Amino acid sequence: MHVTLFTPDSAYEEFRHVWEARIAMYRDLLAPHGIGVDPVAWPDARPGQPALALLAWGYHLQPARWDALLAGWPDDAPLLNPPSVLRWNTDKIYLADLAAKGVPIVPTHFADIAHDEALATAREAFGTDELVVKPRISGGAASTSRVGANDPAPNLAGAMIQPFLPSVRDAGELSVFYFAGKRAHAVRKVAAAGDFRVQREYGGAFTLVEPDAADIAVAEAALAAAPEPPFYARVDLIPDGEGHPLVMELELIEPDLYLDHAPDLGAGFAAALAERLRAH
Repeated sequence: MHVTLFTPDSAYEEFRHVWEARIAMYRDLLAPHGIGVDPVAWPDARPGQPALALLAWGYHLQPARWDALLAGWPDDAPLLNPPSVLRWNTDKIYLADLAAKGVPIVPTHFADIAHDEALATAREAFGTDELVVKPRISGGAASTSRVGANDPAPNLAGAMIQPFLPSVRDAGELSVFYFAGKRAHAVRKVAAAGDFRVQREYGGAFTLVEPDAADIAVAEAALAAAPEPPFYARVDLIPDGEGHPLVMELELIEPDLYLDHAPDLGAGFAAALAERLRAH
């Protein structure tokens, strides 16, 4: 058995050491199950073997090409997370779908351009001057900025605007993982001092934790709102001012699964993947 790992475009050098380390990790995890790993740059991907689209970093730099790849993917060459799910998850306007289905999300205002007027509208709606502006199609906190009352508007096209939640400095974000429909581990991510981005690449600190019942309920509501059940998922949650969990992101494309923090170091994920591949 083989699985294809979608890697970045060969020209995408940012964080190369990170995704190359992930390839090595998956090879070590899957080898005992008789599964080989075939890294393929996603722009060069062709239907064939099942593809584990975990490392498609850089897809946000070529969104039209990414969408065309998924739109043309045939039904008889399955991806672990279906193409329809990946397309839906590419644009973070999917958060509006979650909210429409009753899932509590971080309040979000979508704007064609994040100019002064759009920021003023968001500030009035959210009741705060402190905002976070990010692209609707993005990865790894790319082009994400914190904007205060006296800061110039970033004039970012295709933007989403959210209130800055102070809890990110203390409680941080909680990532809850699901494999084959079953809850796995959960990781608390706290930004480095002076930053608000929790990613490892920006110095975020990660700790294995046990989510509480409220966190699990919101995470599973978010999963249930996806167009089809995903094989792997990461649900990022952040508490509001009263401690209630809100969905920051539902990552179904290229999540870092933080298997190095899992109690079994990814053995359960490897077993679930082997079972899935045998079924196909």
